[in-house]
Amino acid sequence: MLKIEFKKLKLFSLLITVLIIPLLANIFGTINYLLNQDVLKNKWESLWTQTSLFYFMFFIIPLISIIVSSLWSVEHKAGLKLIRTSPLKNINFIIAKSFIAFIIIAFTQIYFLLLFVLSGKFICGFNIEGLGLYSYYIGISILSSIPIIAIMNFLSLKFKSLGLIVLISVLISIIGFGLVAQNIIPSLQNIVASSKLAITTNHFELINKIDGMKMLISSLIEASLFTILSNRFLKYE
Repeated sequence: MLKIEFKKLKLFSLLITVLIIPLLANIFGTINYLLNQDVLKNKWESLWTQTSLFYFMFFIIPLISIIVSSLWSVEHKAGLKLIRTSPLKNINFIIAKSFIAFIIIAFTQIYFLLLFVLSGKFICGFNIEGLGLYSYYIGISILSSIPIIAIMNFLSLKFKSLGLIVLISVLISIIGFGLVAQNIIPSLQNIVASSKLAITTNHFELINKIDGMKMLISSLIEASLFTILSNRFLKYE
């Protein structure tokens, strides 16, 4: 099943997206750091704030939407008939595509961290030390992509248009920013885990047990709900 799904990948177009967006985030973050060194004096921490905040807050959800939508585009070309006429259960396709999306996102996040370290070492001239916290954040960001993958699976099944899906993902990012940064509804701060993570990383905090449990519960509910909705859509649409 996974081998078949990997063969369907539009690898070149996905690679462009995966490689360029983290690269741009690091380029702009590094330039901003270099131009403001009189204010940004904490080296790795200062570079991280310039590089990661907007990437985690506004770029990562649209990036996930592009990856997931690309995985489903092949099925839409056949009108989803290949799935509906397959002897395999619909849920198998959803799980397989979710797993592939998760692997690609994990690679993307590790690549983002590598660019950050290389930029700090060779462009900003920092010594490589005390980078464990950034690895921790990247690990959390990979896990927090799971509910977003589930949401984008459902949207990618409902809508063929990549542009529309990306637009919705941008709106989700903005809503997440409002809920977390602006503290509009405190009880819903953990509903967009990547937005919560963006603010946490910017303050160089560890996620405490209570917030961690809230994020986990919200993520499990979102992932389960949208996976069920995706499966029902394939069954009845």
